[in-house]
Amino acid sequence: MGHLSIDIEAFKQSFLKTIEEIMPHILERARRIGYVNLGNTDHDIVQTDIDASYSFILGIFAATIFFASRAVEMAINMDARMQDEKAKYSWNWLSLSRRVLKEAQSRGLPVGLLLDSEERELDRDPVFVSRRNKVIHGDLQGYKEATGFYRVTDFNVPYRLPVAPSEDDAYDQLNKSRSYLMEWVKTGSTYIPKNARFVSWRDAT
Repeated sequence: MGHLSIDIEAFKQSFLKTIEEIMPHILERARRIGYVNLGNTDHDIVQTDIDASYSFILGIFAATIFFASRAVEMAINMDARMQDEKAKYSWNWLSLSRRVLKEAQSRGLPVGLLLDSEERELDRDPVFVSRRNKVIHGDLQGYKEATGFYRVTDFNVPYRLPVAPSEDDAYDQLNKSRSYLMEWVKTGSTYIPKNARFVSWRDAT
């Protein structure tokens, strides 16, 4: 037990080899999502979207789901239309849940952009909430083993990125989060500006 030292040179060579191997995938994921310009929206929300995006590009899909969900939760809590609901809680914060989404939807927030077509009635947890809950609460079957964070790592062997949740799961969560944020900025609370836009990879280069 205790802290184990590693061979830094072996780690460096392994890391460089891994980066070389996965770079085509990194570039493809960057092309897939482009980036979103949220204007001068609250800095913390912008940074959280950036964290979600970089996590996706680097293949850290659980972190993508965490940050994408967090950005939506932050936006809901910032919205002027949700302040009286938020004040009902002693901790003065609305955690992302089906009930909170239903309340936000009734107050005109663009919740529909977070939902699949069969989830519009919010009569059960939508996948956007379910994914978030699994990551937040660590309820992912085999996730510890998949990440490799809970076993001794051999730095002479290229590190393999996590395999759970999937890239498609993370992409769907990020895409829904960004769609929500862009619409929220354009039509939402008096707390926020109205100049969000999507910028594709081609536009950015």
